[in-house]
Amino acid sequence: MSQKVEQAPQIFQPEYYQRLYDIEEKHWWAQGMRDAMDALLKQARRSVHKLRVLDIGCGTGLLINYLKERYPLDGEVVGLDVSEHALKFCQQRGAQKLILGSATEVPLPSKSFDLIICIDTLQHLSPAGADDVAIVEFARLLASGGLLYLRTNSRLGHLELEGADRDQYRRYDVPTVTRMLESQGFVVERATYLNMFPSAVAALREVFTAARRHQHHHHTDAIGPGLKIKPYAAGFAWLNHLLQFELYLESLMIGAGISLPFGHSCGFVARKL
Repeated sequence: MSQKVEQAPQIFQPEYYQRLYDIEEKHWWAQGMRDAMDALLKQARRSVHKLRVLDIGCGTGLLINYLKERYPLDGEVVGLDVSEHALKFCQQRGAQKLILGSATEVPLPSKSFDLIICIDTLQHLSPAGADDVAIVEFARLLASGGLLYLRTNSRLGHLELEGADRDQYRRYDVPTVTRMLESQGFVVERATYLNMFPSAVAALREVFTAARRHQHHHHTDAIGPGLKIKPYAAGFAWLNHLLQFELYLESLMIGAGISLPFGHSCGFVARKL
């Protein structure tokens, strides 16, 4: 008899945003991804002194507050998300300028922003081709010389995800997203994989788990793999700190101009001419 595998919360479900809210402040992965973003943007944003910022796919809003604390802003950060559940968490965190809407049709004027942040949103846009439409919107919304920080998932080190609707979920690699950005007139200043060492360990675990189950592919009837990350129990706080330090070291490498060759995430800094 096959053992039923617990399904991770799926995007757009209330449970997804509750878990995201629970982990994104202190979990090593969330902290490490913020360090990587800072490292990638540090040099590029020096050319813009006061930033008008739009966070597309803002989720539960922690990044809105993070940007307000760490970045030189011209006014409030505007957050946009397609989920009402997400925006309720943003309101709990004190965010004020929030828009319920899609990344493919943002109800804001052209050239309104100096920096657009879009994190782990592109892979969820539907139907097929909506990711390209969103990139067109990013270009429309940015002022000349404006920056896009884009983070997506990565297909590297993953087995094929069977059963997921490819109109609603897809995986990328650095060359593919670079071409997508360049086709819309962006100049890609940095492009790298992220989360290299933990992703290598996770990839090996994925292969061994599949082999133990005598199958070659993961199967799911869900939109995608869902949010598998969970908060660490108190007794494993040391492991959380250790992994966060490892990602901090990776961010130092990225800040020094080194692009990582592997990871389960991809990070891009692109400039609109």
